[in-house]
Amino acid sequence: MKITFVVLLWFWIASPEPLENPVAWEGTQEESYIKFTIRNLGLTVEGQFDSFTTTVDYNRTQPANSKFTATIQVNSINTGINKRDNHLRQEEYFHAEKYPTISFRSTSVSAPEPNRLTVKGDLTIKGKTLPVELAVAIREVGEKTQFSISGELDRRDFGVGGSSWVMSDDVYLDLFVEN
Repeated sequence: MKITFVVLLWFWIASPEPLENPVAWEGTQEESYIKFTIRNLGLTVEGQFDSFTTTVDYNRTQPANSKFTATIQVNSINTGINKRDNHLRQEEYFHAEKYPTISFRSTSVSAPEPNRLTVKGDLTIKGKTLPVELAVAIREVGEKTQFSISGELDRRDFGVGGSSWVMSDDVYLDLFVEN
């Protein structure tokens, strides 16, 4: 028993920069947000999802080894107008009854410049999985790391909303995660 403790203590002390390498973190909406904007009838409509889980496994020294995931509860969509939110939960849009979650899982991470990442991954909406690319800005604030994430997608690629001459096809994503 004593020898096991000594060996474990030695590995803990001898391991190189244990806090400078991977930082695994899992958070919810208390520390982060997932927002979106889209043009509809010439106006910018903003919304967010109120229930989700994000996981960031960020490796400062080897960003390519980092991983990002998110699972979003579709029923938590919130545009500030209940009638519109209920409409967006219907089959023509997110079909929340059949597809209760939206998910994202990174497939590659690169660091094109300091404090910036390009995260490529698979986004699944309404059972359809397509590749997306997200831009990530990293900021150190005290002992916390902040990830400001942005991206763009075409809602029609995922079968959300059908064709419309009043609603834009482009949806802009804005995510924030802090660990």
